[in-house]
Amino acid sequence: MVDVKNIRKSICQMAKHLYDKNIADSSGGNISVRDGNLIYITQRRSGEVYQWLIEEDSILVTDICGNPVIGSVENITREATTHYYIYQNFSDIKAIIHCHPLYMMVFGAAHMEIPAVSECTRDHLGDQPITCTPEVEPGSENQAIEVVKEFKKRRAIDPEAGLIVNIPYHGVFIAGRDLNSTFIAIEAAENAAKIIIYRKLMFHDDPRADFSIHQKLSRGYLEKLEEQKQYCKIGQEYSDAFGKKRIYDGKCPYISKKF
Repeated sequence: MVDVKNIRKSICQMAKHLYDKNIADSSGGNISVRDGNLIYITQRRSGEVYQWLIEEDSILVTDICGNPVIGSVENITREATTHYYIYQNFSDIKAIIHCHPLYMMVFGAAHMEIPAVSECTRDHLGDQPITCTPEVEPGSENQAIEVVKEFKKRRAIDPEAGLIVNIPYHGVFIAGRDLNSTFIAIEAAENAAKIIIYRKLMFHDDPRADFSIHQKLSRGYLEKLEEQKQYCKIGQEYSDAFGKKRIYDGKCPYISKKF
């Protein structure tokens, strides 16, 4: 269990980070974190009034139906409905970011999907393209319904898929297991949009430019690579850090088991 002060501080730090990275802008957006039955969420107009330099005491705390525990109901953002709908439908989700990343919004304005064109995108969001909802009224219940609907489609295809969707002319909703992984995923998605746009600008329709993915790396494969700690082949001769000749046997002779 994370205490109130740390959750609020992490949200404030993330808000500034998103703004500094040009993933969030001053026109809107919001961040929330779930801790048990409590939802911590940025107050309305945090971007417009404060340019995301927000204070910990400004973070509202509500229950999962939006009833205030700390803070005033008048300060709850209109986008909160979508946050609550997501938490109510996905018990594993602990953090949500709604923001206006420019390059992703280019695809949203064209009602186009964003393919997973980078290893990072596929690792954090899966192989599926990032889809768009229909055009909906910003902050409405209809928006919340359409976002949850797209998230359920992603999970139906891949139960471990990252949850993200583009809303035409409006922005992006992304949900994850914690605030940090949610940020990494939205950054990866924005970079995927950049890659597609830049490669079109650079190569146009040049037939030599091969845009296909030749090798699909599963999430399990990437996780296995992270666990792998063998850097040499068994039996390989090498000079250790002290210049002594050794035959690599898969063990490090200088690591003590006493800590």
